[in-house]
Amino acid sequence: MNALSPMSDLAAYLEALADPTVAVSPDGIVLGCNTGAAELFGSDIRNQALTLLTRSPAIAQAIRAATLQREKSRVPYDLYTVPPRAFEALVAPVVTNAGVAAVLVTFRDLTREQQIEKMRSDFVANVSHELRTPLATLSGFVETMQGAARNDDKAREEFLKIMKSQASRMSRLIEDLLSLSRIETNEHVAPTSEVDLTQVVRQTVELLNSVAKNAGCELQTSFSGPVMVMGDAGELAQVAHNLIENAIKYSGEGKRVEIAVRRDGDAAVLLVRDNGPGIAAHHVPRLTERFYRVNAQDSRMRGGTGLGLAISKHIVNRHRGKLLIESELGRGSTFSVVLQVSK
Repeated sequence: MNALSPMSDLAAYLEALADPTVAVSPDGIVLGCNTGAAELFGSDIRNQALTLLTRSPAIAQAIRAATLQREKSRVPYDLYTVPPRAFEALVAPVVTNAGVAAVLVTFRDLTREQQIEKMRSDFVANVSHELRTPLATLSGFVETMQGAARNDDKAREEFLKIMKSQASRMSRLIEDLLSLSRIETNEHVAPTSEVDLTQVVRQTVELLNSVAKNAGCELQTSFSGPVMVMGDAGELAQVAHNLIENAIKYSGEGKRVEIAVRRDGDAAVLLVRDNGPGIAAHHVPRLTERFYRVNAQDSRMRGGTGLGLAISKHIVNRHRGKLLIESELGRGSTFSVVLQVSK
């Protein structure tokens, strides 16, 4: 390449780059850009100063360094859109026999990476918090039983019950974390076995009948015969178990939980409706997030790990279906799983 002066050549070179890229003259005037950069800054940016478009002193300084010292550099660049986006600007001189002919500024989008890193950080913090409380409880009671309550049979019996409860809570949390990890690993692989969704849900209801009776809650079912889907019976049973158990917990004594499986055209629908207190609208979109709880203390008292709906969402995603949530304060909640029928 002799020079970048022919604009047709410059446009072709820029368009070959995957990330948004702008070519500027040594004094910072835009010579051309690719489609990605046009979408980022606007299509009519030629002959404008890049620093006025970005309003970034760091990019301006990097362009000067590239022009005068022929230095390559990387500088952060934040775009305050809705939602905000984070980039790394890679600034590099294009050197020819005549000197620096242009400077390429490539904007690498870091938004998704930063979101994933935040999710990882939040996940570790949440797991640590969830395990810290039962561990502190166990440690405290062990110390008490070794000390002041060493010879107090009544206190020791009560403490052992609490310790068992906390150990069970940790065990459920660890099981759910392992289950979530396993499901996420296989989420890109759709199940290939044919399963009767009605039979899966019917068996799950039978397993949870005693739980419902202990809670003073009635399970009302409506099944319209076999509904065949391509799925994993164990995972679909886990979804049904999570949704029905949640409905039992939050319906309250004397209330009814309605469970139905039906075919709606080419769709198989599992519906679980409770008659509990309902959920405020601003909470509903976040219910399937890991560890998200409307009321954290209440959830823990009911034995929840904060992962049930997250697990259910990932299972439904693996089955190429949808998990729909409708709720209104004072009028209960409805959870629907919609899958494609196999025949």
